[in-house]
Amino acid sequence: MHHHIELHELILAIVIVLILVLLLIITVLGYSFYSYRILHNRQSWRQIIEYKIMETIVGGDENSDRDLEFATYLKEPSFRALFLDVLVDSDRKFSGGAKQSINRLFHDFKLEDEAWRKLRHRKAYLVAGGVQELAAMNVEPAIPEITAKLNDSRTAVYQEAQYAIVTFKGYEGLGFLDQFDRPLSDWQQLRLLFSIHEIPELSELHVDTWLKSSNDSVVIFTLRLIRKFRLMTFYTEVFNLLDHPSTKVRIQAIRTLQAIENSGTIQQFIQNFDLQPIEVQIEILKAMKIAKSRESEHFLKDQLWNHSQVSIKISAAEVLVVLGEEHYLREISQREDTYDELTQIIKHALQEKKC
Repeated sequence: MHHHIELHELILAIVIVLILVLLLIITVLGYSFYSYRILHNRQSWRQIIEYKIMETIVGGDENSDRDLEFATYLKEPSFRALFLDVLVDSDRKFSGGAKQSINRLFHDFKLEDEAWRKLRHRKAYLVAGGVQELAAMNVEPAIPEITAKLNDSRTAVYQEAQYAIVTFKGYEGLGFLDQFDRPLSDWQQLRLLFSIHEIPELSELHVDTWLKSSNDSVVIFTLRLIRKFRLMTFYTEVFNLLDHPSTKVRIQAIRTLQAIENSGTIQQFIQNFDLQPIEVQIEILKAMKIAKSRESEHFLKDQLWNHSQVSIKISAAEVLVVLGEEHYLREISQREDTYDELTQIIKHALQEKKC
């Protein structure tokens, strides 16, 4: 009797396992079909949306049946969300009248409500999306709420708010940098720089404050700002940053000095060279390569012969090539008293010139 009970239980267990496997297969197939349908819908919906945008921009023939069909699609939340995404993406690609047409579509179909809902959502990616959409469509009443997001603890949110405020206000929108104590990524810095098209005349106070910030990323951004707009009046302040504790700041200071150079820049580089770490020394040599100043020739030859680091010797040789000193380099490379490492360095520099 005991044996029959165990066999029965075994059969029952096998049946249960088979049922579970079958249910799993059905679930996987169902999810795959659902995912395929969503993907297919998005592809077909995108075509419909892009056609609607094109029709609006070029002023296509009015078609009431097509408009009715489009209105039907708009009842689907997923379609509205995709429509909003495509509008924002299209807004970046167009300007002038086309941009105004896209903006009109945004308001005509009441997509602003969708963006506002996202802005007030709890999920970070939705809030960031709402900020982006309201800024792209130039919804100025959203500025106060977006400004409040500058202090949000979530990176995606406060970064999008920064970009949005600068998009709305230009240079004035950078005011958040006065007290900003979190990292400003390189990508975010580029986004902000791209959004600023001019610097007002009375900008010195802000720029000077940012250069003295305890946040290294704010200092680096400001150096890039000075470089972009060639703010020559800050030459001394930038030069003083060669004593900054951060090597990254010093490197950006060298690049900025090269961009706003004056007649004394090369000599200042030479005088400060030995005081700098290797990474900054290499940056100084890169700046000399761009400047192509004969003033640095003797200094470069000294570095080629006497510097302890191979990387500096290589960089010095490359700058000498740019200055037209190939004959000098070939001459010393063929001398019997030139050590093998230096000969290889020179050959490498001359080969780079040929390439």
